[in-house]
Amino acid sequence: MSTPLTFRRRYRHEIQAYGFLGPALVLLGLLMVYPLGQVIRMSFYEVTLRKEAWVGLANYAELLKAPLFWQVLWQTVAFTVGSVVMHLVIGMGLALLLHTKINAQIRNFLRGLLIIPWLFAPTVAGMIWVLMLSPFGVVNGFLTTIGLLDANATINWLGSPATSLVSVTTMNIWRAFPFFMVMLLAGLQAIPEDVYEAADIDGTTPLQKFWYITIPALSGVIMTIVLLDSIWTFRAFDPVYVMTGGGPVNSSQVLPTMIYFDAFQRLKFGYASAEAVVMFLILFAFSVVYVRRAVREIG
Repeated sequence: MSTPLTFRRRYRHEIQAYGFLGPALVLLGLLMVYPLGQVIRMSFYEVTLRKEAWVGLANYAELLKAPLFWQVLWQTVAFTVGSVVMHLVIGMGLALLLHTKINAQIRNFLRGLLIIPWLFAPTVAGMIWVLMLSPFGVVNGFLTTIGLLDANATINWLGSPATSLVSVTTMNIWRAFPFFMVMLLAGLQAIPEDVYEAADIDGTTPLQKFWYITIPALSGVIMTIVLLDSIWTFRAFDPVYVMTGGGPVNSSQVLPTMIYFDAFQRLKFGYASAEAVVMFLILFAFSVVYVRRAVREIG
């Protein structure tokens, strides 16, 4: 039977590792686990500035019966799917363009130029697009110049329920496509040229090479970045809050902004906590898929 001293010697490195990780884990628990537990607890209470009363599942029942919640959930899904799909399409197209055999200096210049939107913080990017999409902004001026818009007419892109969500989604697509471009370009550069040369000998077309060689080789990268981007976009708060504040008439409202307004303007902390728990469960499902895939790749 091993003594405690032998046990310490045998697992000394593991004990040291946990000793170093201990403070970080405690801090993580204080900053993440405790607030999450409080939000879950508050979702079962009616919480205001003056009182806190147990209501059980009443907040969830009210939430699921509210037409606005389902409208906002649909808008959040549309915002997420539209952004992620266009990120993938634009990122793939630009990655393929930069991977072609063009002048090295031109390629490096384009890489630096195209990555600029990713350097902007979401708030800064949102403010830039607010100016561009204003009735007398660059977008309307450009449409007027090319003849698609009458000189005496303007489109209130952010002030119209028909275009507000599309406008916010367009800004989000512009800001985040460089992430896909960089990741897919790295994946393309890792594919051996011998595979394409063998395909050329067999007489395959460019489309066949893309579908049967490029896509399968990039499947792991595509799945990873799509999952990550879905999580990031679904919980995006800054662009919507800065550009439209969820308006007009909740036409661009998404779950993060609705939670914010319900908690800090309507002061319905219990109801907002229930909304936050629903959003957490959705994101947790995405996270489980991502972690399982990462573990499978490591294994």
